[in-house]
Amino acid sequence: MKKQWNVTINGVSHSIEYRAGWGSKLIVDGQVHKVKSQNWFIVMIDCPINIDGSEIRLVVRGSKADIAVNGVYQSNQEQYIPLKNVAAWANVLLGISVIGGWLLCNTVGILLGVLFGYQYLNFNLKGKNGAVIGMFIGCTVIQVAIMVIVSMTLY
Repeated sequence: MKKQWNVTINGVSHSIEYRAGWGSKLIVDGQVHKVKSQNWFIVMIDCPINIDGSEIRLVVRGSKADIAVNGVYQSNQEQYIPLKNVAAWANVLLGISVIGGWLLCNTVGILLGVLFGYQYLNFNLKGKNGAVIGMFIGCTVIQVAIMVIVSMTLY
């Protein structure tokens, strides 16, 4: 995935580019910087960039990348929310869903764990903690149901 933005600061245009893959890169005006995800299971990057006194942040959640200039996302004009605000317990639920899914129903369980886990983090950032817990319970029920159905059809 490649995403590019042009930002004008103090009358000077700057090019910012994000390239995802094995060894994600942030390219600012031709200078390459390596960036690393803050999460083992889902790509979560919150990288500061200082240009001429303006704070710009590259924010990547899963496959969605955006920049926040002076606290405002450029794609939707919403207020910037730091990824460090994700509660540790939401990351633990994500890990439980992915690893538990692998133990219960292999690849399908891992996929469900990652899909639901991405939503755990999104809802947690929005402050909807009840939804996170409800989704975790729902994910667990679906994974157990798949395990039971597959077990019953094999025996």
